[in-house]
Order: sequence, then C-alpha cells, then structure tokens
Amino acid sequence: MLFLNSGKLGALTGAIVSMGLAAPSSAQEIPDISGDVVMELQNEYTAKSDDPTTNKHNNLFFRTEVAPTLRLTDNIFIDGVAVWENIQNRDPDEHNTFDNEGLFIEEIKLNYENGAWAAWAGKFNPGFGIAWDYGRGIWGEDFAEDYEITEKIGIGASYTLGTETLGTHTLTASTFFADTTFLSGSISTKRDVLDRDDNAVSNTQDFSSFVISLDGENLAGIENLYYKLGYRHQAKGNANPGGHDERGYEITAGYTVPVSPHANVNALAEFADIQNFEAEPNDRRYITASLITTINEHWNLTASYTNRNIDTHGIEDTTDHLLQFSGGYDFGQGTTAEIGWRKTAESGVDTHIAGALIRHTFSF
Repeated sequence: MLFLNSGKLGALTGAIVSMGLAAPSSAQEIPDISGDVVMELQNEYTAKSDDPTTNKHNNLFFRTEVAPTLRLTDNIFIDGVAVWENIQNRDPDEHNTFDNEGLFIEEIKLNYENGAWAAWAGKFNPGFGIAWDYGRGIWGEDFAEDYEITEKIGIGASYTLGTETLGTHTLTASTFFADTTFLSGSISTKRDVLDRDDNAVSNTQDFSSFVISLDGENLAGIENLYYKLGYRHQAKGNANPGGHDERGYEITAGYTVPVSPHANVNALAEFADIQNFEAEPNDRRYITASLITTINEHWNLTASYTNRNIDTHGIEDTTDHLLQFSGGYDFGQGTTAEIGWRKTAESGVDTHIAGALIRHTFSF
C-alpha cells in the first residue's frame, strides 16, 4: 500500500493483515463490497452583510461523500471516504454556481476488529469532538469544523466495554502526522497540497501527534444519554521552529428525550478549548449548543448556536457568533429537505444568510 510511508506503520499493517488472515471464516461471502453515499445540494443567499463583496450574492454548490468498505475476512477490511466539494475559495464579488469543486480522498485505511478490540492504519480522521458533524441544521457545524482533525496518516486502536447498568463506552487512541503524499491531491479542481516544507501543524513525518478520546451512550443506564471526552496534541511542523505544539480538550454531552407520543427532542452541548491553535500564538474556545425537535418522525425544527473566542497573543480578543434556525422534512428512503436562516458575527462583520439544503443518502 503506497500510502504507508513509515516503517512502523508498515509493520503494524503487516500485523493487522496476519491477524485477519488467521481468523476463522464464516458463512458471509468474502470478499464483500458495501458502502454509503451522502449527496447534498445547497443554496445560500446573502440577504444582508456588512461586507459589500458578499452582500446580495448567491452560492449554489454540491457535495458528495462516498464511503466504500471492502471486507477481506471476518475480521479485516479496508474502508475509505472520497469527497466531492468546493476546494478553493469562491469569488466573493459575484454569484457562484458549482464553482471550484473537485474530488479528493479523505480517508483510506486497513482495519482489524475482534470483539471489543479494533485497530487501523492508513489515512484517517482522528476523532475529536462531534459538533462538526452534519445533521444539526443546515449550518450548525460550520464554526465547529475549525477544530475537526482530518487527513492524517497514522495508526489507532479502540476498546469497547458495555454493561446494562453503566452503558457502552469506547476508549480510542491514535497517533499520526499530516498527509503529504499523492493522496492529498485532487481531481477536476486543484487544491493546495501540503508539502513537507510547510509549517502546518502535525507536519512532522513521525508519530509525535495524538488524540485520545472516551465516548459512550446510555450512560449510567439512562437510555439515549451520550457523551464524548477528548484530548489532542498536535506537534508543530518540522518547518516551524518558532511555533508551539497545539494542545486541547473537548467535552460533549447529548440527550434525546420523548416529549409526546409524536415528538422528541435531541439536545447537544459541546465545549472545546485549544491552546496554540494550529501551532500559532492564539488560543481558541468554542461553545456549541443545538436543539432538534422531531415531529411524527418526518418533520424537524432545529436551533443551534456557537460562540467562538479567539485570543491572539498580544492582540485584543475577538468573539464570533453563529446562530441558525432551520426546519425540514424527511421524505423517507434517505431524502430530506431543509430551509433556514443564519446570522454570523465574525471579526465585527454581521452577515445574514437564507438557504436551503436537499440531502439524499443511500447504501450499496
């Protein structure tokens, strides 16, 4: 596998393969290919903004994630994620329609699973927080995406413990470095490719960066109560001798409660504190809260808010805000539609956006 450009990584990969091939076979047809596809069509109209270059402008864009899995044995499989999306900044001075979109590989890794244990090696997204994930309104994840960790090469492992009284809990650890291989390239539209000489965080070509997390559901036997705790350490890049290692932690809690025979409410709160964000002299704190009300299993109303505080050393703090409201309908068979409104305040610039999102998901 060409993307495993470390001797340690190759050794672990060989061990995973050996364990998987030694596992007993079952009645499941091997090899087996399956996967999931998420397609999104989104439109945003900037109804009002203090920035004249974006005021009254419209953006229409398309995003797709394809996540295939090739199962080789009962215990070993290869999976990945390919993404089609906008990969360069849109022109702020004009309307944009499917501009600067391209295809790239976000994840591809070799996995081994056996009971409560799992291990993997390759290119993957180390898990830190969950507020950046889609599904909590049209824009609920936008600010939280700042601290999502993606496209790293490394190894990881997890162990899951489940009991009826305490719930199910998974401890996960991974160590990694930034992807500077050909897998960081793109098709159709060229995106900026990370080079070994760039001073990006975790661009070290060694396992000096890591993430540790503990997450669980049905905590203390309470159905639909879930949480996640995480710690991250991303080393400054080899080309950044004056930088500082990034460190941070996050706390997430969520609960889904039925409020009537026809409605339930899903509440989530997440706090993230990151020092020396991206190995630069600035500290960031994020507070995200969201509330999703689902009615008759088809209708949903979502409200979410994120506060982002940026403390740049030697400069006055800035605090940004993102507030969004949206509502939608689930048509069944994987198709949903939403309309909504958002207001952001970033670096003193207020922006109001109206938008719509159609999402279709299916498996193969």
